[in-house]
This record gives sequence, C-alpha cells and structure tokens, in this order.
Amino acid sequence: MARYELAGKFWTIGRTGTTLTMTSGKLGARGRTTSRAYGSAGAAEAQHDDLVLEKLRAGYQLVEPAVVVAGAPKTDAAAAALEASIIADPADPAAYAVYADWLQRQGDPRGELIALQLAREAELARSPKGRSTLPAAIARHVERHAARLLGGLAALVPDVRDLASGPFAWRFGFIHRVVLETGAGGDLGAIVEAVLRHPSGRFVRELAIRSDDLDEAHRVVDALCALAPPALAELDLLVRDARLDLDTLWPAVARLRRLTVVARAFDLGAVCAPAVERARFITARLSGDGLRSIATAPWPALQRLELRFAGRFEPSSASLEDLQRLLGRTDLPALTHLKLRGCAFAGEALTALATTALARRLVVLDLSHGHVERDDLRRLAGHTASFPELRELWLPGDIVPEAQRLVAGIAKHLVSDARGALDTFDDDVATRAARPRRDPGGRAGR
Repeated sequence: MARYELAGKFWTIGRTGTTLTMTSGKLGARGRTTSRAYGSAGAAEAQHDDLVLEKLRAGYQLVEPAVVVAGAPKTDAAAAALEASIIADPADPAAYAVYADWLQRQGDPRGELIALQLAREAELARSPKGRSTLPAAIARHVERHAARLLGGLAALVPDVRDLASGPFAWRFGFIHRVVLETGAGGDLGAIVEAVLRHPSGRFVRELAIRSDDLDEAHRVVDALCALAPPALAELDLLVRDARLDLDTLWPAVARLRRLTVVARAFDLGAVCAPAVERARFITARLSGDGLRSIATAPWPALQRLELRFAGRFEPSSASLEDLQRLLGRTDLPALTHLKLRGCAFAGEALTALATTALARRLVVLDLSHGHVERDDLRRLAGHTASFPELRELWLPGDIVPEAQRLVAGIAKHLVSDARGALDTFDDDVATRAARPRRDPGGRAGR
C-alpha cells in the first residue's frame, strides 16, 4: 500500500484486482480500514487515481510508495530497450510512438498521454490556428491519471490539467522542461531529485534553477550527480550567493547542448561538456582559475561562448595570459560567436586575436562594457583582414568613433555597447545581499 501523511494524520490505499482498501487515522494509531469493490479492475484503478489526487490536492505527501507485488510480469528488459531508443535521440517522435504503443498494451495511462501529445503536435504542424478537441482530451486524461503521472509532484503544479502551467512543461508524455526558484514549495535539491526519480521525469530535457541559497544549489548539483539525467540537453543555473562549486557535475551531464552558469563566483574544476554548443558563464568576478578551466576545456562542438568578467562592484582576477589559452587554440572548429563582456583588457584581447586562427572564423565578437584604448585600435589597424567573416564587433561606446576611423572595414557592423546594458546581475547580487538572512528556525537575522 502507498502511504500519505499530513499534519499528524495518515492515509493508505492499495488495490487488489477490483477492490480498493484504505486505512486512515492519527499517526501512531491503527486507524480505520475500509474496502470497496468495483465492477472491473479498470474502474477500481480509475477510482484509486481519483482518491489519491484528492489527497494530494489537500496537501498530503507520499511517504511510502506502494510495493510491487511479487510474481508480477517482468517487463524491465522491454522497457529498457524502448527507453534506450528515446535516450539515443530524445527529439525523435517515432521512438516515443513505439513506446506509447507498448505502454498502452501494459495498461499504463502514460501510453495514451504520449499518443495524445504526439497527435496534437502533428495537428499543430498541419494547422497552427485550427480548432481542436485534443487539448481538452489531454487535460481530462491528465486529471484522471494525475496520481500516476505526477504523484507527489502534483502538489507543485497550480493546475494538473494544464501541462504548461509550471513549474513543468510536458512533451511526448513526459516532463520536458523544469523551472524552479527558491520558495517553489520545498528544497530545490529535493524537488529536482523527486522529479528525476519519477517516471515522468525520465527524459527531462531542460532544467533551469534560480536559487538564493548556496547550500540548496549544491543539493541540486548533488541530485544531478547522483541521478545523471540521460536526456538532459539544457542546464541553466543561477545562484545569487557565494562561490558555487561545480567540480563534480561534469560526468553527469555529458549530453548537454546548452549550458548557462550564473553565480557571484564559481569553481568549475575540470570542465568536460563535449557536446555543448552554447555556453554562458556569468559572474560578478571571473577568477583566473575559472577562466583557465573554461579556456582549456574540450569544446569540439562549441559554437557560441559568452564570458562576463566583472561588473560594477567587483574586479576580475583573470588575466590576458589566462584568456590567451582560449584565443590561441586551433581545436575549436565550430566557434563563431565570442562574447567577452566587462573585460578590463578587451583591447589587448582584440589585438591578440588578430594573429590567431580563431579570428578567421568569428562572426560576432562582443567586447562590450570592457576597456579598449586608442593604441589598441592602432595596433589592430594593420590586421583588419584577419577577420574575414566578422559581421558584428561590439565595443565600448566611447571608443566607437575612433574605431570607425582607425579600423574601418574590420566588421560589417561596429556596435556601441550603449545599445545594450551589461545585464542585471550586479543589481540581483546587491538585492540578495540586502535581504535579511534567516536561521534554521525561520527567524530573521542580521
């Protein structure tokens, strides 16, 4: 039997064939047991799911899942093979369609959900604005089977009928995207672990975390390390607190395609994310160690890289020598967009780039909100042909007039950073620092 608890009370429910058995009472007591018989196993299962969903909506939490009955048919091998085909290409609808067919034969309501969502995507592809009965059918199906499709995760969802209501977005019958912020209904590390352990989180593709607490953020990283989501393609971590340690993360996210790390400071360790195509590292003060970790990492697929060196309040300890480890590489065949924002030695980096193989591939070079001297432009004047593909060169606004005169033709567009603010990270950090801390007992502290 599955057991649920709330405020000193418990409730259990189990199904045997066409009969439901429930026990409820105060914690520590035996409770009262009732049984109900239904006309079919399907009717009993539907009522089971309705009752569980009713308890979850009331605030009950699952504390002990149901035990699988000994001697039940073993389908692990078949399921594993079908899931492996999805993991190999998580964007392939055909793999989900085959899995849906198999799940429907097992009587699993997820099979019907996959089929309904596949049908809806195909319908939208044919007629994006056409009227359809499928959204309502999907909503009814999810509401009826929310206990199995969400379980304890239902407590986090404003409306189980709406598969885009947050913090989860669904696709092909599974949770596709997870967006969580501090205060989302519990510790974010525990929530991420619960999502990744739940069957609905088997193929999570995108995870975005916004945390105000470093320990909480590290518990998220621990959950990722422990469970290594096999289909995760996009990871977005934002932590408005002290130094974030990601040294242990990399083996668990080998399939990442997009990576964003935003933190006041971070320790990256030996970065290894060979499938990443777009990476952003945003910090209040980029350290030399951090820059060297990024500059020496294997990036065979990297197309776009953004680094934020420093903002208004804290200087970066990274040096031009650290950056040259990146600029001088010849094994970055796909890198065409490079953003070095808030860099105190942006002008020196620009002239250093002119003699590298990387310069010939760059399409966008962003040196906004950094420091560029007139002498840097003079040194670059003889190397404008080194950037044959450069479409945009972003420079500090005060040097753009000089650049237009000294290095005319270096890029199709010379863009002043006055057109775009650096970002809001400094303000976010300042706001976070001004908030009162709370001790474990919940009392505000200084």
